[in-house]
Amino acid sequence: MDKARTCAYQANYHLIWATKYRRKVLDGSVRVRLEELLKMIAEQNGCLLLAARVHDGDHVHVFVCAPSSVSIPEMVRFFKCISAKVLFEEFAGLKLRLWGGHLWSEGYAVRTAGVVPSAKIEEYINRK
Repeated sequence: MDKARTCAYQANYHLIWATKYRRKVLDGSVRVRLEELLKMIAEQNGCLLLAARVHDGDHVHVFVCAPSSVSIPEMVRFFKCISAKVLFEEFAGLKLRLWGGHLWSEGYAVRTAGVVPSAKIEEYINRK
């Protein structure tokens, strides 16, 4: 459990987002570089990357522990914006494989995860 000035927290998130139009552009060296970038981006923003993987060349799964000061939309924004900028700079042909020059789709999915399963928390609360 991490501590801030006024609270203790453990906020783990499973984030998922896809490439624009689900284009399978995250392959080979692009995939390897993206997985490196995700770790760097997490560290630069005070997060701990627990796991990251590109699946099927068209979407990303990230499991991250974030401080209480970082909102979920903010966290997704810095992962998507910074990674797209760097990948477009380093892989010139990448933009040509996408319509409109955007790497990521607008949306994302998020699940929270913790040490204690949800059922145990419900049981604890309902028992009181």
